[in-house]
Amino acid sequence: MSRNYYYFAATLPMLSFGTKPPLADESFLAQAAEFLTPGDAEVIANARLLPTEKDGKGEKALGEWLEFENALLNEIVRLRAKKFGRDPRDYYRGDYVPDPYLAVLAAEAAGEDDPLQVERRIDLARWEKLEEIELQHYFDLHFLIVYFLKLQLLNKWQSIREEKGREVLDELINPSKEPSQ
Repeated sequence: MSRNYYYFAATLPMLSFGTKPPLADESFLAQAAEFLTPGDAEVIANARLLPTEKDGKGEKALGEWLEFENALLNEIVRLRAKKFGRDPRDYYRGDYVPDPYLAVLAAEAAGEDDPLQVERRIDLARWEKLEEIELQHYFDLHFLIVYFLKLQLLNKWQSIREEKGREVLDELINPSKEPSQ
């Protein structure tokens, strides 16, 4: 049976896709280490957006996440392999199980011209899956695992925004010279 961490979970700020993350991943992990048992804190610290097979063992939330992420990546592999005339079976993660929702998502994302929009669309689907995994979990380890995965998504997009902002600032400060004609 999973422990409940009422105080810690209740102190965490709400997360919404597309908003600025309220804290860095490292800050969350430091707080988790303070309030959780060492074993549970380690489980959370090992929860990653791109999980490995061993990460999915033991915890239901991580198992569901691993299953979804593998299915999503396999659909992307299927499309890319088809595009480049290769056999997708050489690249699948685990067993390929067709998923109509993910097949449509991958096809729509592949149709986008802007790679950033493709990534955003895929991450939105990841966020929605995390919301589904989180259902009916409020103060337990399951909830905290999902919270950390969502926080990683938000921090990923924050770093993209900061990088883009630096590029714009650099361009304003040091405008590229037009070639002389």
